Amino acid sequence: MVGNSYRKNQYYVIGAIIGKNAPPNMAQILISNRKMKSFTKDEYLAIQAAIRSRDLDESYKQVLSKLIETPEKHNGVADLYVDGAADLHTKTAGIGGVISIDGREIMSFAEPLIDKTNNEAEYMAMIKGVHVSLELNITNINIYSDSELIVNQINGKYKVKNDRMKQLHSSVMFELNQMDHWSVTHVRREKNTRADALSKNGMQKARESK
Repeated sequence: MVGNSYRKNQYYVIGAIIGKNAPPNMAQILISNRKMKSFTKDEYLAIQAAIRSRDLDESYKQVLSKLIETPEKHNGVADLYVDGAADLHTKTAGIGGVISIDGREIMSFAEPLIDKTNNEAEYMAMIKGVHVSLELNITNINIYSDSELIVNQINGKYKVKNDRMKQLHSSVMFELNQMDHWSVTHVRREKNTRADALSKNGMQKARESK
């Protein structure tokens, strides 16, 4: 017989994620009636680890699986907004991105970089975003960036001359070629505020790490 403390611990695992302590049957209802939470990659991986755990009941694993289930496993197109930021004076940079499906944000990231240019950060943000999308089994994606240079290079309108940029360009194309469908579109900065804020968060993490 499972003790009350063990039950409470399992309820807490669910509650910490959905915001309320609840047994499996109630957690299922709460999840089905709420808008999907946006998870960072670390949070997503933590939930996956909990699902693989031998100590968690199968009923709880099913709840967690539903929580991170993405519609792209069936059909539809995801939107990925990415941005990069760099400060040459402090030699810090950051990347940020957000993945949405039908207007719902399902994943975001903000990561630090050291000694990268703004263009390198822009490329690395796109590489990260596409890679994470593939990890989520998303294979149809529309990508948006406020870097006109990067967008035109990926779309073949501009040549890539710098050796470091050529390597990054190749990395992006490698990830994109694993997609069933993709598009890369330039947007104005005011249409990319969420990814812009995340890239600046990443750059702040880089400053704090020095």
